[in-house]
Amino acid sequence: MAFVLIAAAVFIVDRVTKGLINASITPGTEISLVPRFLWITNTHNAGAAFGLAPAGGLLFLLASIVVSAGLIVYVARNPGNTLNDALLGLVLGGTLGNGYERLVHGTVTDFITVHWWPVFNIADSAISVGVVLLLAGYFLRQNRAA
Repeated sequence: MAFVLIAAAVFIVDRVTKGLINASITPGTEISLVPRFLWITNTHNAGAAFGLAPAGGLLFLLASIVVSAGLIVYVARNPGNTLNDALLGLVLGGTLGNGYERLVHGTVTDFITVHWWPVFNIADSAISVGVVLLLAGYFLRQNRAA
C-alpha cells in the first residue's frame, strides 16, 4: 500500500509543480526563492535527470517504461516492509512523472536551481532520494551481517 500511495503522491506533486511552473514562469526566467541559495526557473530537458545526455530522449522514455514495469512486478512478487515499499514508491512516482512528460511533451520541465547543481524537479528528487536511501539501507544491512 505504501508503494502505491507514495508513487501516486509523487506523481501528483510532480505534475502539479511542473504545471504551475509552465503556467507562471516564462522559459529561461529565473526567480530567487531563497536569496543566494535557491531559485526557480523554467527549463526543458530532453535528456536524463539533471540535464545529462540531452540527445537520449527516446532512450530515457523507454527506460522509464521498463523501470516502471520492473518496479511494479518486483513489488507485486516480493512484498517487503513498509519503508522499502515507500522508497520504491518514490522511485516509481518520479519515473512515472518524468516518463509521462517525455511521452506527452517530448521534454521534461526542470525548475529547481541551486547554481552548484544542475536544474532538477520533484521527480528527479524523488528518484534520487529513493535510490540513495535504498542503497544506504542495503550497505547498512551488509555491514551488520559481516
